[in-house]
Amino acid sequence: MIKYILPLALLLASCGDSSTDGNSSDSSTTTEEAVAVIEAGSIGEVSCKQNSAVSYSVYIPANAVPDSVYPVVMFFAPDGKGVKPLQLYKSIADKWNFILVGSNSNKNGMEAALAIEIGNTIVNDVKGRFNIDPARIYLSGFSGGARVASGVALTRLDVTGVIGCSASPPKSLQPLAFVGVAGLGDMNYLELKKFVAAEEGKPGLHELLVFDGKHDWPPAPVMQNAMLMVSLYQPGTAMSGDLNQMADSLTHYVLKGCDTLSKVSCLLEQNLLLSAIHAEKNLSSVGLLESRYDKLKNSSCVRSDEQKWKSIEKNEAELQKLLSESVLTRDTTWWRQNSDSYFTSKTDGPEKYMRDRLRGYVSLLCYTYCNQAFSMNNMHAAEKLVKVYSIVDPDNAEWAYMQAGLYARLGVREFVIPALDKAVALGFSDLQRLNSDPVFASFSSEAGFQQILAKIQSK
Repeated sequence: MIKYILPLALLLASCGDSSTDGNSSDSSTTTEEAVAVIEAGSIGEVSCKQNSAVSYSVYIPANAVPDSVYPVVMFFAPDGKGVKPLQLYKSIADKWNFILVGSNSNKNGMEAALAIEIGNTIVNDVKGRFNIDPARIYLSGFSGGARVASGVALTRLDVTGVIGCSASPPKSLQPLAFVGVAGLGDMNYLELKKFVAAEEGKPGLHELLVFDGKHDWPPAPVMQNAMLMVSLYQPGTAMSGDLNQMADSLTHYVLKGCDTLSKVSCLLEQNLLLSAIHAEKNLSSVGLLESRYDKLKNSSCVRSDEQKWKSIEKNEAELQKLLSESVLTRDTTWWRQNSDSYFTSKTDGPEKYMRDRLRGYVSLLCYTYCNQAFSMNNMHAAEKLVKVYSIVDPDNAEWAYMQAGLYARLGVREFVIPALDKAVALGFSDLQRLNSDPVFASFSSEAGFQQILAKIQSK
C-alpha cells in the first residue's frame, strides 16, 4: 500500500479491513481515494472508510517527512471531543514525532461493546491510512475514555502500551506497558493506585504518575513523561525513536520534577523516581535516577510520609461509606450545614487532596443516583438528589443540566431555559446531547432554546 506523507502535507486515503488481530492486510490506495489533505503541524478530521459515521481528529507532527514511519497515540475522550487531547499534547507530538489521534465517536454512556467496536474501527483505519510504526501503537484516554482505551487494547495483538488517565483497566494488560495518570485530588486516584499496586512484582511496565490537580486531562509535562515511559518499553522491532535520547530526556524531566515534589512529599518523589527507573531499565541514564533514589529510600522522611498518607486514605474509605449513605438518607438542610466540613481542608497536602477526592466521589454518586431516579420516574427522589448535587459540587454543570431535565419532566416549563442557561454558564457544551435529549424535544423551536444552542456553538 502506498501511503502519502509529504513534506508539507499528509494525504489521507482509505483504510484496511475491520479485523482486530493486528495482522490485517492493507488495501491499495490511490490519490483518487484520498478524502482529505492535512498539512503537517495541523489538526484535521477523518471519517472511517469501514463506517463513515465513525470519525476521529488527527494531528501530524510538524516535522513529518516522506517515507518515514511514526509512533501513534490514539486518545479516547469521555465527551467525544477527540480534538481536545490533540490540542493539549501537540507540542509533545512535534518534539518526539508522534501522530496523535482523537476519537470523535466514543463518549460516556455508550454500551461497552459498541465503544470497543468503534475504537477498533478507528485503530484499523489509522493503521491503514498512515505510516505507523507497527511496534509503537499506543492507546490512551481520560476517565471513561481510559476504560475504552484499555478495553480496545485487550482485544488486540498490535497495541504496545496504554496510558490510562483517571481510570484503571478492568484487568491486567500484560504484556503491554501501562502507565496510569491521575491528579492527587481525583476521585479515581485510589482506584489507579490499587490497580498498579496489584501489578507490582509482575513482568512488564505498570506505573502511576500523579500531578497537582483533580479529575482532568494531565498537564503536558506529565503526559510527556507517560509517553516516554511507554515508548521505552518497546520491542526490538521498533522502527522509530532513539531509546537513549528518550531515556536521557526522561531522566532530565523526572529529576526536574523531583526537585518540585521534594518540597511537597518525599514519598511522591520516591515513587516518581521508581517509575522512571522501571521504564529505563538498563539504559545508561538510569544511574542518575538510581543515585537519587538511593538517597531517599528507607529515609525517615519517606517512612513518615507513608504513615501519613496511609492514615488519610484509611479515613477517606470510612468517609466514603458514611457519605454514600448520607446522599440517600440526609436532607438538603443537613448537606448545606455539613458539606464544608467534609470537602474543605485548612491545610494543603495529602489532607486537602483527600477532601478533593471525597467531593468528586460524592459528586459522582449524586450523578449516578439522579440518573437512576429519572429512569425509575421517581421525581421526588430526583428533586432532592439534584439539590444535594448542587450543594456538593456547585461548579459542576451537570447538576444544572439535570435540574433543567427535572423541570421539563415536571412540566414547569418556565424554569427549563434558565436552568439550561446556568448549565452553559458552568461549562456545559455538549451540543449533540442537548439536541438529541428527548426531554427537551418540545423546546427545540423556542427562541430561548435556540439561544442556548447558539451560546454553546459560539464557545
